Amino acid sequence: MRTAVGVLSQREISCARMRAAGMTLVEILVVIAIIATLATIIYPAIMDSLKKSQAAMIAQRLDAVQKAEVQYSIDAQANATPLPANGEPVLINQVQPYLTRFGVQITGKSDLNQGTGGTIELGNWGSNPYFSAGSGASSNPYISKYNIPTGPITQGSSGGN
Repeated sequence: MRTAVGVLSQREISCARMRAAGMTLVEILVVIAIIATLATIIYPAIMDSLKKSQAAMIAQRLDAVQKAEVQYSIDAQANATPLPANGEPVLINQVQPYLTRFGVQITGKSDLNQGTGGTIELGNWGSNPYFSAGSGASSNPYISKYNIPTGPITQGSSGGN
């Protein structure tokens, strides 16, 4: 019995190895184009969600400062301590014992401002705290959408953007 053995030339062997070893330039370009298309679709959604979460964080911190001022006032009345007069600036050390973030005590204004892209201003007694945008934070559309105050609000006014 005789068996037929196919003999491949040296050139056929090297071509077969090259095809099995990698991808062609066209295949690589198609993969890059698909990745670029996915990135252009996903990037705006990611940036939008980051701005939305930053605006929600600002609103939450402003609310926490307001609640801390109320708690300070209640404790001061309970301890028969004189309350600060309306119009006096709120000091961080007055409201600091009432401010926490993720269950941890806020140690100063830098902790309060962290992640907001600006500065949480404590304001004066008798007015709300407010937000001063840093560079780039003013372009956040959710600051106005959520009516986050960017300036001091007196108790009698209706809003503050």
